[in-house]
Amino acid sequence: WHCSPIIVEVDVHSIGKDSNSVVVFQEEEEEARLASMPAWRRDILRKKLEEEREQKRKEEERQKQEEMQREKEQSEKLRTLGYDETKLAPWQRQVILKKGDIAKY
Repeated sequence: WHCSPIIVEVDVHSIGKDSNSVVVFQEEEEEARLASMPAWRRDILRKKLEEEREQKRKEEERQKQEEMQREKEQSEKLRTLGYDETKLAPWQRQVILKKGDIAKY
């Protein structure tokens, strides 16, 4: 069972600029690959790919939630220490948070 290679021209300069075009390209390539398979195998592969996408989406969502929680904890810590977060530069914020961590030990 052999698949013929799919030849696609890609503008290398535009790939980094628009991630949506890359996703569309990947989906089109995936559909072309699936079209050459028997229906039963195509269904299995589609289900597997869908599960992988869902797992990836859930992992990204979990990471996003963790990041939001970490930022919330840091803001709370700064307020507890008496700082106005809106008036701090990012480097000042890091120094203050780091000092707070060192003081605990």
